Amino acid sequence: MSSLTTSIPTGSWILVTGASGFLASHVCLQFLERGFKVRGTVRDPTQSSWLLEGRFKSYADIGAIELVSVPHLGADGAYDEAIKGAAAIIHTAYVTNIVPDPSEVITPMVAGIRSIMNAAIRESSVKEIVFTSSALTASPLVYRIDNGIIGRDSWNDAVLEAAWAPPPYGMSHAMANYPASKVAAEKEVWKFVKRNDLHFNVNVVSPAGMTGEPLNKKHIEGQANWVVHAYRGNKAVMDALPASFYGDVKDVALIHVAAVLDPEVKDARLQSWGHSAHWNEVLSILRGFRPQKEFVDDYPDPHRLKVSLDQTESVTLLKKWSNKPDKNGWTSLENSIFENITNPYLEG
Repeated sequence: MSSLTTSIPTGSWILVTGASGFLASHVCLQFLERGFKVRGTVRDPTQSSWLLEGRFKSYADIGAIELVSVPHLGADGAYDEAIKGAAAIIHTAYVTNIVPDPSEVITPMVAGIRSIMNAAIRESSVKEIVFTSSALTASPLVYRIDNGIIGRDSWNDAVLEAAWAPPPYGMSHAMANYPASKVAAEKEVWKFVKRNDLHFNVNVVSPAGMTGEPLNKKHIEGQANWVVHAYRGNKAVMDALPASFYGDVKDVALIHVAAVLDPEVKDARLQSWGHSAHWNEVLSILRGFRPQKEFVDDYPDPHRLKVSLDQTESVTLLKKWSNKPDKNGWTSLENSIFENITNPYLEG
């Protein structure tokens, strides 16, 4: 593996919250492959036992990966036990409920930040924390309008205001609550950094859409598996998001790993959006891989999102920490989509 200097020694324990998720499972695997030990928090260890099997089994057999139950991320002291002895924390866990009431989504997300930060403050072993945020914290990513220039101080405050608008709560609130919870959670992170004399470093990674290899069947289903929506012709989802940015899940995971291990990355807000694309580009790639399959028709007037951002920091980390011989930065959208659709979990 890499001979680069790391901020924490090989063999250290890494706490990964929400470990069974699409991104988090790749984060776990990459740390294990680099010689670190992983403690993953999940709601129910019995339903996440696949993290101890298959590609993870050899690591589980030597005690390099273990699962602990944290059923409620916003509960007081939720991470007090799990954090013991950890040198670094990757906090990917988030509230998955799609409900109209913002207090059921935003409130526990912010409480989860407070819980894990307070636990880290009390645990002297912690040296690095990386939080998974979202491109939506910096921009609404709205189609056909100019989303502006994204910088260090860019915030999507409008979605937070929309989510907390007075009741009655309807589906418009439900759609706003996820991005609003990400805005509120990341702002809470930086409040902690500003107000406390911390003994650990904090970085944030903000991905947009993610594509690439699923490590479990559940990663194929759900609102966020963009390639599968196009593969299956799910127009209801496609029509709502005609263009976005897409990064390969392994690349985004590696940026998280690098944000922990690279001693030069301090207080970073890493926009890690990947490639700008619209559905016609995705459909063209899919047709190339599956010429016998019928896909939905192209959109008549496609456009990419109008937004300007600098991803240099993220690309630099990919090139520095990648074990690929070419080290070109982002995995191509073609290669990522290929891994999305050539796996044992995709049907039809």
